[in-house]
Amino acid sequence: MLNFIFLITCIPVFTIGASISSLYTMTLKIVRKEDTYVIRGYFKAFKSNFKQATAFWLIALFLYALTYVIYVAAGINGGTMKSIYTVITIVLAVLYSMYFLTVFALISTFKNTLKDMVYNGFAILIGHFPAMLTQYLCLAIPFLICFGINTIIMQYSMLFWMIIGFSVLFLWQSLYLNRVFKKYRGDEEEED
Repeated sequence: MLNFIFLITCIPVFTIGASISSLYTMTLKIVRKEDTYVIRGYFKAFKSNFKQATAFWLIALFLYALTYVIYVAAGINGGTMKSIYTVITIVLAVLYSMYFLTVFALISTFKNTLKDMVYNGFAILIGHFPAMLTQYLCLAIPFLICFGINTIIMQYSMLFWMIIGFSVLFLWQSLYLNRVFKKYRGDEEEED
């Protein structure tokens, strides 16, 4: 159910940020063993996280587009520059992805200003880099396996992603995120 709602709310591309933060909201609640009504809880989180998550999603799209333009421009020159810029763009894309996944998880858990969320995203990513890298790899490796090897694997894996893929992987990520966020929630955990 959670995976289906996530996919439906991602259809308008500009809502992907709110969808990701809402999915984190629900999977983190499941990990914390809180009572969750999947549909009601997801849409409540979607509504409350919409502005911040959409702002960060639009920033992410801009940065990914800029990175792609740099990659294409370097490809025109060819040679060594193309190889150097390929490595640079891959590293930037991975770092952007790690940062934005961290921010979307933060949005789902804490209420802060946009400025504080930018800072806290960097602070948690740097301060808990091994856990954040693990969290990122939980999603990136299955994506690479399913979409990066060949078209036959991609065809069969589409069913996995459509039925349970995102919700299962975000649940797995939430196991790591919950450990990191636990020390920052403090009394907030007891109030919920």
